[in-house]
Amino acid sequence: MRGWGALLLFIPVWGMAAPARVELVFGGDVIPHGEVKSAAKAHARTGNHEGWDHVFGPLSDVLRTADVGVVNLETPVTANTQAFTKELVFNAPPAMAQALVNAGVKVVSTGNNHARDQHVEGLVETLKHLDAAGLHHTGTGATKDAAWEPVFLEVRGLKLGFLSFSRSLNGFSNPKEADAPHVALVPYPEHASRRGLKPEEALERVRSAAAKCDALFVLGHWGREYTDTPHPLDRALGQSILEAGAFAVIGHHPHVLQPLEAYTTKSGRRGFIAYSLGNLVANQARFYRHVKGQLGKDGDKRDSLLLRVGLTRAEPGVPVSLGDVSILPVWIENNAQGRKAKAKRNIQPVLIDREIEEVSRRLAALTQRTATPDKATRAEKAALEQRLTNARYRRERILRMLPTEFQVATPELRRRELTAQTVP
Repeated sequence: MRGWGALLLFIPVWGMAAPARVELVFGGDVIPHGEVKSAAKAHARTGNHEGWDHVFGPLSDVLRTADVGVVNLETPVTANTQAFTKELVFNAPPAMAQALVNAGVKVVSTGNNHARDQHVEGLVETLKHLDAAGLHHTGTGATKDAAWEPVFLEVRGLKLGFLSFSRSLNGFSNPKEADAPHVALVPYPEHASRRGLKPEEALERVRSAAAKCDALFVLGHWGREYTDTPHPLDRALGQSILEAGAFAVIGHHPHVLQPLEAYTTKSGRRGFIAYSLGNLVANQARFYRHVKGQLGKDGDKRDSLLLRVGLTRAEPGVPVSLGDVSILPVWIENNAQGRKAKAKRNIQPVLIDREIEEVSRRLAALTQRTATPDKATRAEKAALEQRLTNARYRRERILRMLPTEFQVATPELRRRELTAQTVP
C-alpha cells in the first residue's frame, strides 16, 4: 500500500488545478553615459542591435528565465543622432530599447528625473520607440492620466500591474494642461510647485490600480543620490503604498544600493520595499580599484543586484501571495582602469557569483600546471587573484543591504532552463 500511496501523489485529481507560479526579476538604473555608448559601438556587429546586446548580455539568461523582467530606463530614447547630451543629460538610440527586449526585459519605468532630458518632444518620441520595440512602459505619457496609467500583464492566469512615479524632474515642472505630456510626479514638499500629485492623491492611484490586478508593483524614483540610507519621507510613503494594496515598492535613483525591507500590512499581507537597486548599466566609478584595508565606498556606484520575486496562487479563485524573494549580486564591469591603448572599451553588468566561480576555476587550472610558471603566467595569476578579491569584497558590500527575510539566489536558480512563458 505504501507504493500505491506514493504513486497517487503524482496522479492529478479531477477538477483540481496545479498551483500557479510567476517569477519576476527587477533591475536598477540603465544609464547610457557616453562611455557606455562607446562600449556598445566597440562591440557592434550585424544583428546585435549596434552592440547593445553585448552590453546586456551577461544578464540576459537570468532575465529571459523570468516571466517578467523590469528595469528603470533612465533616459529618453530618440533617433536623433545629433541630440545634445552631456554628463547629466541623456539620450539613447532605439537599438538600446530593442536590445533590452532581446535580453528579456518586458517592462521599463520611464517615470524618473531624466524623462525630459530631450524636452517634451523627446519624451513623446521615447514612447513611440518603446511601443515599436514591444517594451511595456509606465511613468510618462502624452497626457497626465496617461503618465499615471499602469501596465497590466496576464501571466499564467495572474494579472500583474506596474505603476511608476518620480519625486523630481531635474528642475522641470509638468505643464499646466492635463492633456499635455506629463511625468508621473509626487514631488517632495520643497518642490510642491512642480505640478505633481500629493502623496494622498498618488495613493488613490495605487488603490485603483491594485483593485484591477492580482499583484501590483510600484516603481518609485526617489531618495538622495549616493546615500545608502532611505529618505524618511520615502520610507513612510513606501509603507503607505503597501497598505494601499501594492505587493512591493521597487526604488531607483540614488545610484547606490539601499536596504531591502520586509513589511507586513495591517491586514497581514506580506510585502517589501527595495529602496534602491543601484545602477545596472552606467559608467560611474570607472577607475575604482579595490585596495585591501580600504572601505571602497566609491565602488558602491558599481554595485548592483537583480531582485527575483516569486508570486503564487494555490488554486483558482484564491488571492495571490508573495513567495520567495532572492537577490543575485551584480557588479558593473568596466575596463577603464589599466586598459591597454588598443583594447576595446567594455562596460557590462556581470553576476558576481558567476564571476567568482569562473575566476576560481581559472586559478585552479593555473595552479595545476606542473611546469614552473613563466612571467606571463605569474602576471595572469596575479590579475585573477585581484579580480577574485575584488568580487568577494563587493559581494560582501552588497549583502550588507540584505536582511534575513531575503536570500541569495542559488546556482540552480541562476542556471534554470528557459521555461518562462512568453508575455506579449
